[in-house]
Amino acid sequence: MKKQYFKLYSNCLLVNGAKRHIICDIQRNEIFIVPIVLSKILDDDFKVEMDELDEIEDKQIKTKIFDLLDFLIENELGFICNNPESFPSIKKQWESPSLISNCIICIDKFSQFGISDICKQLTALGCKYLEIRISTYGIFLDKIDDIVENLDASTFRNIDLYIGYDVQVNRFDFKSFLLLNQRIGRIFIYSTPPEIIKKSDCESVFFIESDLSNLHCGNIYESYFSVNVNSYMESLFHNSYLNRKMSIDINGNIKNCPSMSQSFGNIKDTTLAEALEKPDFKKYWNINKDKIHVCKDCEFRYICTDCRAYVEDPEDILSKPLKCGYNPYTGEWSEWSTNPLKQKAIEHYGMQDLIAETKQEV
Repeated sequence: MKKQYFKLYSNCLLVNGAKRHIICDIQRNEIFIVPIVLSKILDDDFKVEMDELDEIEDKQIKTKIFDLLDFLIENELGFICNNPESFPSIKKQWESPSLISNCIICIDKFSQFGISDICKQLTALGCKYLEIRISTYGIFLDKIDDIVENLDASTFRNIDLYIGYDVQVNRFDFKSFLLLNQRIGRIFIYSTPPEIIKKSDCESVFFIESDLSNLHCGNIYESYFSVNVNSYMESLFHNSYLNRKMSIDINGNIKNCPSMSQSFGNIKDTTLAEALEKPDFKKYWNINKDKIHVCKDCEFRYICTDCRAYVEDPEDILSKPLKCGYNPYTGEWSEWSTNPLKQKAIEHYGMQDLIAETKQEV
C-alpha cells in the first residue's frame, strides 16, 4: 500500500509568527490563522507522512493535529495524496519590467507643474499605478484636461483620484467621467463633512470624512492587508510600500513618499529618470519585513504595508512602524497612539495635535 501524505496546496503559503502562524491563500486572497504546531509537523515541502502522525503517543496532541488537518482539508488549504512530488511548491520570485511601478502626485492651488508631462515621464519608466491627490474640487475642474490627456497612450493600469470636498462636488457627473476615462478606477472625495457623508450613486466614487494629511501615512490595520500573489511575492524581497515608488509633492519636489522629507530634485528642473538615479533614492526598496525589528517575527509581515516615514525609533530605519498596534508575541492588537514606548517618536514627528484631534472625532 502506498504511503499517504498530507500536503498544502501550492497557492497556500505558510508564514511563521512568534505566537501563531497564518496560511495565505494567494489564489482566493484569504488568510487563515493556524497554530504553530503546523510548522512543526510539515517538512520543507509543506507535507507530512500520515503514518508518522499515527505514531504520536500523546493522544491529546494527536487529536489536535488531526483536527487541524481536517480543518485544512475542509477549507481546501491542503489535501491527502500518494505522490506529493507531483505537486511542486510555487516558485517564490518577483520580477517587474517597470523602473517605477507606482506614483503619487499631489496638487494644490499653488502647484506650478503640469500633470500631463509627468504622466509621459512615468509612462517611459513603465509606471502601472498612479494616485493623484487634489486639494479641492475646484482645482480638479481646472486640471481635468491635464489629467486625462494622453491616458490612452500611457502604461497606467489604474488611476485613483483623491479630491478635496467642495459644496459644488455633487454637480459633477462622475459616472460619465469614469465611463469616458476607464483607466481611472476610483474617486475618493475626502474631508467630506460627517453630516453629509452619503453613498454615491456611482459605485466607484466614495465620500470619506478623513483628510490626506501626510501624518496619516503609515497606518497599519488588518483591513489594509493585501493578500495576492504579486504583493506577497514582492514583500518577500522588497519593501511592501516603497519599492519602485515615487511621489511628487505640491511644490514639485520628487520624493520616495509624500510623507518623507528627503527630496531628489524638483520636477521643474529634474526629470523623474534623473531623480531615480540619484544616491539614496532606492535605499528603502530592499528593506523587507524580514529585516525590520519585531516585524520579522510577525505572521502578517508579507501582507502588510510598510512606509518607513514614521518608525518607532527615528534613529533606526529598521525599527518597527510607529503606527502599528499589533504585538506578534502576544497575538493582540492595541491602540498604537497610547503606547508609552511610542510617545518619544510621536513627539519627534509632531503628531500630538493630530492624535488629539482624532480622539475628539471618535
